[in-house]
Amino acid sequence: MENHSFIKFVPGVYVIYLSVPKVASSSISYAMLNTQPTSQSGMSEHSPEGKALTNWRPAESPHPALPIFTFTRHPIEKFVSYYRDKFVRARGQGFELDHLKRLKFDPDMSLEEAVRHMMTIPVEKMEHHAQPQHRILIKNGRLIPDFVGKVEDISNDWPLISEVSLYDFSVEQKKNSTEGQGVPPDLVESVVSALAEYYSLDFELFGYEKPVSEDRTIKVVRPRYRLSNEQIKELKDEIVKRRTVFIRLADRLKEDPDFREGYLSSMKAEFNRFQVHANSKSSKLDPYVVDLMRRVKRMLMG
Repeated sequence: MENHSFIKFVPGVYVIYLSVPKVASSSISYAMLNTQPTSQSGMSEHSPEGKALTNWRPAESPHPALPIFTFTRHPIEKFVSYYRDKFVRARGQGFELDHLKRLKFDPDMSLEEAVRHMMTIPVEKMEHHAQPQHRILIKNGRLIPDFVGKVEDISNDWPLISEVSLYDFSVEQKKNSTEGQGVPPDLVESVVSALAEYYSLDFELFGYEKPVSEDRTIKVVRPRYRLSNEQIKELKDEIVKRRTVFIRLADRLKEDPDFREGYLSSMKAEFNRFQVHANSKSSKLDPYVVDLMRRVKRMLMG
């Protein structure tokens, strides 16, 4: 899974969400979906309609120049949540994710067995829900989001997102949560040590305390490409810098009505510019396809 950075944005909400799996991503996506007038009760954010309404696409695809936000999660807690969701729940019915089948995982694997098998797979090829979070936030050494928050602090940070989005909406936390079930008994020291090393850059970049262990029973696979110490420092500084700028923007939007009005106007103009560009691209269809679409429409209309 070389490409697994996906964004979502909707008309009238002037921020872009960089989705990180197992980090309240379903809750945030659902909140954005529900701001749309054609969203229907019970519509899933993962459905074709839900993805279409939230403009789900790779981060490098065309998108409006709006502030981008995301959230991270304690790496080991995130993996445990992933294991419970994708493995434990799949027992007796098989994996929901075909990629896990192709990687020769088994739903009946214990957490330790899953970790040991994961360490035999190149980081770049691992199923994207379990990949290090920095691989989503950073592309070619460049930080994608303008705001990086911790999901553990989402109740404090969400008002900033809402303010900058220029839309008063809230997020229902833990829509698909597997939290609160305790640490599984098979999370032995060797597993903690292996996961701490596998996600070591996530711990450092996003400010989580990394567990210390001397147990090296499980050999940890290393990524093909590694950031230098200088790059890591620059990225950490950039995360802090961008967060500060984002908070200042939120404060000014809250305190200065004139600035807010001008900012809203500029965001509307940018979204409209993108829509013009997108419609121009989509209108340049093959004449045969256009004719086929017209014929299908006539058939449906009788």
